[in-house]
Amino acid sequence: MPTSHTMKTALPWIAAIIGGILVFLGYAGFDQFYLEWICLVPVLWAIRDQHPGRAFFIGWLAGIVMNIGGFYWAIQMFQQFAGMAWPLAALGLLLLAAANGIVFAAWAWATRLITHDTGWNVAWVSPVVWTALEKFWPEIFPNYLGASQYKLSLVTQIADLTGILGVTFIVVYINSTLFATLEQWSENRRIATRPLLVFAAVMATVLIYGQVRIRAVDRQAAAAEHLTIGLIQTNRGAGDKRQDPESLLREHQEMSRTLAASQPLDLIVWPEGVLRIRLLSREGSLPSGALGDTHIPTLFGAILQSGEISAVPPHNTALLTDGTGRILGTYDKMVLVPFGEYIPFGETFPALYSLVPSTGRFRAGESREPLPLGKHLLSVNICYEDIFPGQVRSLMRGGHYRRIPDALFNLTNDSWYGKSTEPIEHLALASFRSIEHRRSLVRSTNTGISAFVDPVGRIVKRSGVWTRETLVDRVPMMQGRTLYALSGDWLGWVCALLALAGIGRALLVSARRGEATQPLVETTAPQRKKQSEPGKHLQREKQQR
Repeated sequence: MPTSHTMKTALPWIAAIIGGILVFLGYAGFDQFYLEWICLVPVLWAIRDQHPGRAFFIGWLAGIVMNIGGFYWAIQMFQQFAGMAWPLAALGLLLLAAANGIVFAAWAWATRLITHDTGWNVAWVSPVVWTALEKFWPEIFPNYLGASQYKLSLVTQIADLTGILGVTFIVVYINSTLFATLEQWSENRRIATRPLLVFAAVMATVLIYGQVRIRAVDRQAAAAEHLTIGLIQTNRGAGDKRQDPESLLREHQEMSRTLAASQPLDLIVWPEGVLRIRLLSREGSLPSGALGDTHIPTLFGAILQSGEISAVPPHNTALLTDGTGRILGTYDKMVLVPFGEYIPFGETFPALYSLVPSTGRFRAGESREPLPLGKHLLSVNICYEDIFPGQVRSLMRGGHYRRIPDALFNLTNDSWYGKSTEPIEHLALASFRSIEHRRSLVRSTNTGISAFVDPVGRIVKRSGVWTRETLVDRVPMMQGRTLYALSGDWLGWVCALLALAGIGRALLVSARRGEATQPLVETTAPQRKKQSEPGKHLQREKQQR
């Protein structure tokens, strides 16, 4: 029946849409993390009988749906950050979703290609391919699937060995094993005993490792020296910075004085871009009273113009001062936001800036040196740099002199995204830097979410979103380095090599099959007689395959 045929054709695409919806509902923000354990099953079912090329487009649809749902707040970001009209902002979201959705598409294509032409088990092919793509596919806003599990501390502790990619691998492995088990049961009513035993062993190892590491890190943190740190969140967005910067500064000063009077503090932290200042030298001091006369060291964000030439683009900078206002160190943001803080190729083609006049024009920083606070070293990053594992890892190497920092700090402005799921997505992704390096993470934002994350990755204190408040916590100054800090994303490289090997083998098998099935050219009777034996051999080989 035509209707039955139409439904059969449409089902894989419907399954792709369902899979994409499950992914973003299971992600940080919507926080239905258990959905992430089954979200890929519908898509694996949808591609199981498809040609790899068709599997690509089925996966792409799932990826587009996933990214539209997960990045819906990008519409407001484009409106606020780049000054786009609503239709252009919506188009921007669609283009962003299509670009990021390629990860899903490439995963579906490669998984189907490898499993179809090599016979390798989907239970491990699928997580290998996905992990490789997360490592190497460039994205403006990386959104590692493993971040969905940020609340499950027993599962996430492997990040100090593998980085967040290891948690992603586990999430996809759960999906793939479930699908492989269901597929085998539906085909011959047999339980996939061996894959299930391997799966049980892997998960038991992950959970036991998590329990052991949590206890060990908690003991180390308890024995470490602590600093008492206060965070200032004024609930003043980007518009306030532009319209009334003096009022914004006064509010930070007043809240800092009130907090300093309430209890002893070792450091006060303000968010990104509170001040706009010009410095002839980074070794001087700020004007008396600029930070509220608290007589407490302060870490804050500023738009910094260096030197006397105004035509030179400024830096997005973090400055650390002592209690008298003397500058102890600075860090300039290195990973700038495209179309927000710069336009790609804008320096080569300056006319591009006239097309989007509201776009900022900043210079990227170069120094990776930690900032000194007494005998302690602070690794500082700005805005969304904390969602890039490689960037934070490069900062945690300690700069030129290899002075390994004792804690992580992030200064952020998340007001561009409105009251959406973006702030918790950002925090969830950032929390994995704590596990990867076994350092506390201190995040100060202007409208939320400000937070203290411990070296286990637990969010021990956090503010609300669009709230005016202060937070105080005692933060351990940790020592030592993890395997991830030393080796980086080794898991991503291993998975990439395995995926390439699988793709190469699949293409080779496919090519041989094509040669074996080529029609024989018309020959004379004697020639056909000579070719009869090789023809039988090819037929037997085809039947075996």
